[in-house]
Amino acid sequence: MAKKKAATKDEREHMNKVASLGCLICGSPAICHHIRNRGDGKGNLGFGNRATAYETIPLCPSHHVGSFSIHSCKHQFESMYGTERELLYRTLKEIENMEQANDLFNFYNKHKGEL
Repeated sequence: MAKKKAATKDEREHMNKVASLGCLICGSPAICHHIRNRGDGKGNLGFGNRATAYETIPLCPSHHVGSFSIHSCKHQFESMYGTERELLYRTLKEIENMEQANDLFNFYNKHKGEL
């Protein structure tokens, strides 16, 4: 079995941003879930293929691995909250919005005496 590759600095930073969003479902503190809807579209990634750090969504432990979670009842979960791809798109848009807000905040603080 191959040894897991350590996450790069950029990958760790991205996963920290993802987790900082909070659970997409309930807003609770989140951990990163690597999406599985890749490959053949049925969640079959193929041997040795794992979603990248950039293909993660924030879910609380309950919605990640709890009794009604993406791991325990994926089809029901996705029918209620959206597919992993839809949740990934939402995650990436929220990160983009957060980064734009941070840029605006930093610009304002840098130029507040001039405005």
